[in-house]
Amino acid sequence: MPELPEVETIAQQLDTALVNQTIRDIKVLRSKSFIGDKKLITNRKIISVSRRAKILIIKLNKNQNLLIHLKMTGQLIYKKQDTSNKLQEIKNKKFTDNRPHFRIDNRIIGGHPSKDWFGKLPTSHTRVVLVLTQGTLFFNDMRVFGWVKQVETKKLDSEFNNYGPDINSKYATPKYFHQFLQRSTQPVKIKIMDQSKVAGIGNIYANDALHLAKINPTRPANSLSKKESDLLLKSCKHVIALGIKYGGASESDFIHLSGAGGKYQKHFRAYKKQGRKCPRNDRGVIKKIKLGGRGTFYCPACQR
Repeated sequence: MPELPEVETIAQQLDTALVNQTIRDIKVLRSKSFIGDKKLITNRKIISVSRRAKILIIKLNKNQNLLIHLKMTGQLIYKKQDTSNKLQEIKNKKFTDNRPHFRIDNRIIGGHPSKDWFGKLPTSHTRVVLVLTQGTLFFNDMRVFGWVKQVETKKLDSEFNNYGPDINSKYATPKYFHQFLQRSTQPVKIKIMDQSKVAGIGNIYANDALHLAKINPTRPANSLSKKESDLLLKSCKHVIALGIKYGGASESDFIHLSGAGGKYQKHFRAYKKQGRKCPRNDRGVIKKIKLGGRGTFYCPACQR
């Protein structure tokens, strides 16, 4: 599932391309994937594209919004109008820097990596299509867990009532962070991934933040001292900021070959590093366990 840095990257990319365009038509190819009234967003101008938690917010004029949750396999592809219909060949292109590559010829791509990013559109996984004045936005979702939702501005706040403050916001304070940890005996890794308490931390960044803070993921959340809690919050904010800097993580082998997508996977500290030496060179070896049904990676030597 795309985490906060991945969704933030998509929002930033789309904001540069969609603002001031008008939604001319919306085509719903899978009824489950769209919630709301199509008529209320047709012929509306796009004001901005932003993010809250792991949800994209496309703000429209006349007090309307489109919320998009990518869930496990959702992806967004914006295709600009182009008379040549040619895509840039990138399979054999070598990228020598660490910058994320989300612009492929006349497309902006993001979300779950797959060949749908580069193929003919719509694909068999396309669920919703937004026809704009200067291009088309495709919402693809292989497993159909994600959604596109029309929401009036006056109801927008209530859509996020079940989410805690974004981990990288000023509202995720050391005091707030320590207090909600102190109220739970759950393993600390599970608790910091609880979106109702703090939004945006998924499995990748939870593993890396805990490693950076030298905290064992299995420890009860309320066992952390104020000093440890403050350090963990700082570590969470750090890895999230790093994730945004590198455009998130794209783990697919297909993406590694193509050079597209985020680059945070080159900076993993513990996530998917099982069997490798701890980056601290403390003679520890990264171990993998299951915690809350998720793969959990940590160094027994330094994470206490």
